[in-house]
Order: sequence, then structure tokens, then C-alpha cells
Amino acid sequence: MQALILAAGRGARLGLEPDRPKCLADVGGRALLDRYLDALDTLSVPATIVIGHAAEAIRSHVAARATRPSLVMNDRYVEGSVVSLAAGLATLDDDLLLLDGDVAFAPSLLDALHPAPASDALLVDLDGVFTDEQYMAGVRDGCVVALRRAALTAADGHQRQGEWVGFAKLSAAAVAQLCAAVDQQIARGGAGGGYEDALAGLLASVRFACVPTAGAPWVEIDFPADLARARELFA
Repeated sequence: MQALILAAGRGARLGLEPDRPKCLADVGGRALLDRYLDALDTLSVPATIVIGHAAEAIRSHVAARATRPSLVMNDRYVEGSVVSLAAGLATLDDDLLLLDGDVAFAPSLLDALHPAPASDALLVDLDGVFTDEQYMAGVRDGCVVALRRAALTAADGHQRQGEWVGFAKLSAAAVAQLCAAVDQQIARGGAGGGYEDALAGLLASVRFACVPTAGAPWVEIDFPADLARARELFA
């Protein structure tokens, strides 16, 4: 098992200094990125981070850690996250924890996802609701059957829905399928988009278990209000 953290984006909506990447924002006295790496160290899962914007700041930050992650540079970070995912997947071929790098989360969430019995799983907040840009997961019989940036409808065939946290567990076989889907998306001219559609395309052939957050706190950090909420939750 390896972890791939996507942290190449500019985070322009957050309003940080130009040379300060979102993943180094302080949350509860620690850089957001350290929260990931500390949790992964506890699980003995090696990490690879895809970097781009303010890459040198991240390089300098992780150089001080006792256990250093691998770094993969995405020179095309101004494009969509699908390009960052492609860059990261090109270096990995094992079972994978795929993690968006802009989430403040309780370590118990990785503790639940990593050892989940299913080889492929998505972490879902079943209390989450769609308001503007959340990726909603439709769940049926304990499996995710739909994934879309929109409120789901009865046509999606789900029993209930919740917000996908942006964390996924994938078997090596599913990683191979995701690589192919990402390459196809980029080849079709979709380099400027997110990778989530490529992941959603796997639902037809890969059985993704739903791992509920079970009330453990998490915050996706896109805007200043999100960062303020994360700091309050994890003070």
C-alpha cells in the first residue's frame, strides 16, 4: 500500500500568499500536509506527493521530516487535477490510498479507510448535502453506485447519498484502470478538468465499498471560511 497526495494546485480561492501553498496552511498548530504525513507514518504507509505551485516551499518543508515522502513535480499544475493524478500514477503501480491534499481531517478517517475489508473503497460523509460544488456519492447496499458534482436523483439507483471526502482506496487492478481512464480523459482534451470523472467511470467495473465517516470531523479547504472552520475544529 502506498499513498498519493495531490497537492500541486494554486489554491487561488483561499487567498494565501503567492509563495504559500495551500497544503502548508496552519491548522491547529501544524501544517495541513503534516497532518497527512503524520497519519500515514502511524499506518506505515509511504507517501508520494504531487507538487507544482510553490514547489520549493514544500520541498523545504518535508526535508525537515524524519520520514521524507517522495515528491513528483507536475510542471502543468495550472491545468486540471487530472494532470497531477497522471503524473503521480506514472510513478506507482501498487495498492493505493488516493488523497486530495486540501482536507483537514481526523486521523481516525484514515484509520477506517486503510484497513477496510474491501480492496476498493471511497470515504463518504453520509450526512453531507449538496450545496454548490460537492462531489456526491450515491450508496446502495454498502457500495458507491454514483459519483457526481451534483445532487443525485432517483435515476442514479442509490438508497442514500452523501459527500465524498476526496479519499479513495484502490487495489492495484483498479489503479491500472484509473491510469487508463485518466490517459483517455487527457487524450480527449480534458487536461483542464478534474480527475473525479475518471474515477466515477470506474464504478461500472469496480465495486467500491462505502466507508462512512461516522461523524469524525473533516473540512475540505477551498475558501477562507473553510480554513477558519478547520482551525476551529482542530484547535
